[in-house]
Amino acid sequence: MLRAGLFASLILGSSICYLFVCSAQRAEMRRVKGLPSGRFGWILREWKGQLFLVYLTGKRDVVELLSKAFPPGQTPFVSPFPVVRIDPDAEHVIEEFTSKHHHPVPISAEREQRPDSWLAQDYDYWVLDEQANIAYALKPTRWDEWDSEKRYAGVYVIDLKTRWVKNFLEISPVFTLALHPNRQKLYVMTAPEKAEVEAGEVQVYSTANLGLLKTITYNGGVYIWDTEFSQDGSRLFCCVDGRGLLVVDTVKDQFELWEEPADMPVNFGFPTDFSGSIALASDEKEVYVALRDGWEKGRVAAIDIAQKKLVRTLELSQTACTSVVVMGDKLFAACLDGVYVIDIPAWRQKQ
Repeated sequence: MLRAGLFASLILGSSICYLFVCSAQRAEMRRVKGLPSGRFGWILREWKGQLFLVYLTGKRDVVELLSKAFPPGQTPFVSPFPVVRIDPDAEHVIEEFTSKHHHPVPISAEREQRPDSWLAQDYDYWVLDEQANIAYALKPTRWDEWDSEKRYAGVYVIDLKTRWVKNFLEISPVFTLALHPNRQKLYVMTAPEKAEVEAGEVQVYSTANLGLLKTITYNGGVYIWDTEFSQDGSRLFCCVDGRGLLVVDTVKDQFELWEEPADMPVNFGFPTDFSGSIALASDEKEVYVALRDGWEKGRVAAIDIAQKKLVRTLELSQTACTSVVVMGDKLFAACLDGVYVIDIPAWRQKQ
């Protein structure tokens, strides 16, 4: 799950040119067709085979827009958001519409008839325990003091059949949620608001009784906005916005040691920032992250999971890369000037 605050956190850069890539790169990389030219504050989202591109700041030049000062209480992120649906096989735009949401779960829910569709009326994001008919949902309470991100006061535990709120976990702030594949544990990404040292937390709850099992604390001063479980649920990959990668061993519920110390995000020596988006390869051999330098230098990086090290980077654009999504053997990456498609097998051969 990514948030709208990504673009407010970017540092304004100088003038931006359009993509130039060498012929050696074109074999494994191309652009999605049917998108407008320009610089847009958009983010890629995927939900059960559907690929959405959400214009968080509307169809306006995002660099010019966010260079302006907004009065207190106003924000550049105003719904309804323009949304584009992309055919991942044909790699072109197939539909355009608007939504009051910018997360893929409620976007798809409000367009379909399914047991959780009604949640889209009031809730921004949720994870489902489909066997128990339970949703763990986030409802926005206010925008933060920078007007860059909605804040959530806790997690609503909802019975989908009766539509009753069975329980409420009072946690503030909440950045995102992750439900373990075995449905026994809920991972909540948060941070102590009054901590003396800036730090983030992963709180682990039992779904049986909603008791707090463990709090895993990390240093770094920024927060986790996007996560992915391995298929067997033994690992939870976390992207710490601007800083790097953390991996939770979900058996012991502790951070794996990828680099000393274990409680610091691993940045693999990148001089540029992580954009807060992460994607796991279908064969789970690699994890991919989006990179940026302010508004500029959009790249993607491949990190080998077994070796726990960076193995490849690929320059995409002279504009920032905001988000990545894996679908089959393709890596989709959104930069401010377009969406790029990388053939993962072809890219691996250049290692």
